[in-house]
Amino acid sequence: MQRTNALLLALLLVLPSGAQQVPCSPPPKGVDPAMPLNQSDRFAWQLFVEVNQKAAARYQQTITSGGKTFTTNSAVWETWADDPLTFPEDPYPANPPKWPDAPFLKSLRQKAKGTHAPRAVHVLDTGSEEVHRNRATFDYVLANSLWYQQGIAAFVKSGTAANFPADSIEVKANWIPITESQKSQYHWNYDEKGNLYGLVATHITSKAIPNWFWATFEWVGNAGRCDFIGCSDCFGTTPAFVPSNTTTVGQVYPSGSITPALQAMFAKAGYSGEWLAQYQNYRLKGSQTDFTLPTGKPILLGNSVTESSFLQTASCMTCHARAAVTTAGANAFPFFGEAQPLPLQNSIPAQYQTQDTTYNGTPDPNWYTTYTSNGPVKLYTQMDFVWAIPFQAQPAKTK
Repeated sequence: MQRTNALLLALLLVLPSGAQQVPCSPPPKGVDPAMPLNQSDRFAWQLFVEVNQKAAARYQQTITSGGKTFTTNSAVWETWADDPLTFPEDPYPANPPKWPDAPFLKSLRQKAKGTHAPRAVHVLDTGSEEVHRNRATFDYVLANSLWYQQGIAAFVKSGTAANFPADSIEVKANWIPITESQKSQYHWNYDEKGNLYGLVATHITSKAIPNWFWATFEWVGNAGRCDFIGCSDCFGTTPAFVPSNTTTVGQVYPSGSITPALQAMFAKAGYSGEWLAQYQNYRLKGSQTDFTLPTGKPILLGNSVTESSFLQTASCMTCHARAAVTTAGANAFPFFGEAQPLPLQNSIPAQYQTQDTTYNGTPDPNWYTTYTSNGPVKLYTQMDFVWAIPFQAQPAKTK
């Protein structure tokens, strides 16, 4: 009953006003040593510009498919290790994954829906999804044997707390099939079969702060981009805040305009011509640096594509706090962040109904520990907000 009431409260907190507008504060004078916290939206764009610079020519590849030749259009993050490379389908401890110093082609997976079970394949009209991690993140996974379940079990047994280095970054991206005539509207790329895709959603997470920094970006034409929780960007877009339309969901919101400060950031990083034009089609949905507002109200952040089935209650930080494993190195939770559907779901107006209800706000210690007459007993071990470890790590070969 307690959890049900909490979940109902979480949903009611976003109805009907939905969006959580936080006033934009003027930037401090001089160097800001705490930019991720003081200027979170500026830091979000700084990360976006950094990881989306065009990859060096040696990382671009030529693909021949169906008698046609294509050249890839990869950004820096697309050259990083992805989930299939980091977490082999059939891991062998004597042959650990290797960082991709040579270019490799995209192997996109159909975007999973609901449980996000490892390697589950679901047909979804929002297209395909991939996750990449930078060298610091990859090296930590490898150094601690977190890329296969027996290695995770040994890590848990050692009593070591998972703690990625401060320069760790992960990127999750969602793509949809597009035509050649649509290229100018998207950052585009080809997969290993020569299929053309346009980028519609990007999560960027950074260990710049202890509980990680969270930001999500969307293609400007996404239907429902600001639904339920609005869009907030105190650095890169005018107007800075777009409230959700709470009467008609699924609309295409006005694009607004890119600020001179963001244009200057693009220019300083060398964006120009077609590459600049591609990335002017994206907007920051919001950034997150804490579980709650000072009032205790849960902070919500979600992407209309990536979190399409539970956007109303999404919290990047709270969801990833549940990235935990059992003593055997397996996923601790059958669902990545979903709570059970609310019993009053059918009484909620149709435009606010959500397929899944996710946890948000401050994490519950009972998720990880049970309390007995002899004291607390640890149930599960957090993997420092990195869902890929419990989701993707498979049992290693025994021979």
